Amino acid sequence: MIAFEATAATAARNTGASVNRTFKDWIAEGDSLYQNALTEFRDLETQIEELERKLTVKREEVNEIARVVGKEQIDTTKRQAVEIVDRPANPNAPHQMPNSVSTIARAISGRINR
Repeated sequence: MIAFEATAATAARNTGASVNRTFKDWIAEGDSLYQNALTEFRDLETQIEELERKLTVKREEVNEIARVVGKEQIDTTKRQAVEIVDRPANPNAPHQMPNSVSTIARAISGRINR
């Protein structure tokens, strides 16, 4: 019984030190995860911007060829900007849209009326 009590007391002391170290490690790991995610986010933004530039150049090329050969040009109005919005504080707010499948489908197809 004495050995168990001594082991428990030692474990309790070690746990306190371990918790402090673990908390600091957790904070450092969180910071590292944040930095890595932020770097990845910025890299993706850069890739998107580069793809949009390439898409614009390719669209102009296709439309030029289409004019020459008498084909239909690419419609540039189909691409719509996406806006991320926060949920309203009051879920019963008058301008809130329901998150139903049909509402989402209309939003994706660009047929939603606000």
